[in-house]
Amino acid sequence: MTSSNSGVQAASNATFIGSALWIILSVALFTGSHGFVRGVGKSIHPYEIAFFTSLFSFAFYLPWLLRTKFRPMRTTKIRTHIVRAFFNAGAVGAWYTALSLTPLADATALALTSPLIVTLGAVLFLGEKARLRRWIALGVGLSGALIIIRPGFQSFSIGFVFVILSIILGSGSRIFAKHLLQWDQPPTIGAWVALLQIPITFCMAIYFWRWPDLIQLTMLAAVGLFVGGAHLTMTLAYKRSEVSALEPFNFIRLIIATLIGFFIFSELPDIWTWIGGGIIIASTSYIARREAIKGAVQTTPNE
Repeated sequence: MTSSNSGVQAASNATFIGSALWIILSVALFTGSHGFVRGVGKSIHPYEIAFFTSLFSFAFYLPWLLRTKFRPMRTTKIRTHIVRAFFNAGAVGAWYTALSLTPLADATALALTSPLIVTLGAVLFLGEKARLRRWIALGVGLSGALIIIRPGFQSFSIGFVFVILSIILGSGSRIFAKHLLQWDQPPTIGAWVALLQIPITFCMAIYFWRWPDLIQLTMLAAVGLFVGGAHLTMTLAYKRSEVSALEPFNFIRLIIATLIGFFIFSELPDIWTWIGGGIIIASTSYIARREAIKGAVQTTPNE
């Protein structure tokens, strides 16, 4: 290997490490916000939580926007931002509803199937090719989800339906975010989704409105600020590395969610949640690894 190739490889490794740190911070912020949602979700409707999340998320960007006189909000892809906002608002509303009905660790473990859903959608609707090993990995991962849900062996939780709906809509939002990075910077994408979600989630919440007290409002502000920071750090990570290569770092959320559930809400996931989560992690990691290898092969020049 020449010194030039060594330098390129070192720069690539440094870029990936930076992306990994950004995505880990994003996962920690997202999961921390879920703990606050779980805490306030018994008294405030999930759609109202989604509204305040959007409101305070935009407040996260507001000082920067005022300082720059809103110049970063200029975009030629406003329609794409609007479509993404609807996807993301639906995903947030469904996810917060799930958290009000399902233990945090169980919901988080099932949500780890998101990369599997993205992959399956790409095969079925975008025409991507999948070999036998990829189909086997998808089947194994989905079996892990069934182990968590255990249909027929435990009383079915409607919360799992909202988790799955959130996964589908959230996957669409992430794909749009990655697409928008071709034209807009990460802070611009994060600010637009927060701003556009305010009227969307307000329309969702108006029929369930209840004014929060000071403590609840403080917790809702924390949710919004955490989510605002999480969206920013997520897009910073995706700008530097491929989504598929970063997916395995999302599994850290199961550990964080379990710790929050145990120490704050006295929720301890059963052995089946860990088994199902482990299977999902293994299958998704395999798919992510194969995608990374395929991407490296496609971008390596002939020598």
